[in-house]
Amino acid sequence: MKKKSGVNGQDKGAEHFEAFTLWAAGLTDEDARSIVRGGQLNRGEICRSLNCARSVLHQNPRVKESLAQLEAGLRTRGVLPASVVSDAVPLRRVADQQVTAGERLKLLEAENMSLRAALTDLRKRLMRFEAIDAHLAATGRLAI
Repeated sequence: MKKKSGVNGQDKGAEHFEAFTLWAAGLTDEDARSIVRGGQLNRGEICRSLNCARSVLHQNPRVKESLAQLEAGLRTRGVLPASVVSDAVPLRRVADQQVTAGERLKLLEAENMSLRAALTDLRKRLMRFEAIDAHLAATGRLAI
């Protein structure tokens, strides 16, 4: 039977926080500029530098808060672009955007009726122009 190591989750969390703190202390503005992605520090690059999983940046509250403070400081110094917070409310929720089969059928039937009406109108106009064309041909004024 394997012997459990003496490291629990809290100890690992503390180790990750200490590693992040040391990494952040040694981070220069140029280093930060080189790992910017999407207006923030590249999480993958940070994890590679710390030799940890990406979940550490999202689940360890001390690391998460420190990262947010680091990025805020970099933004105030102009290293990172300003954070854009969107107040836009989506027009419809994703679930509402999924049209049911019945709604889709109604939409297609309405479109079909509209196209049929346009086709009938165009056929009437075509018959009128064919009549004009025949008249012009009969009177000799049709230029071919």
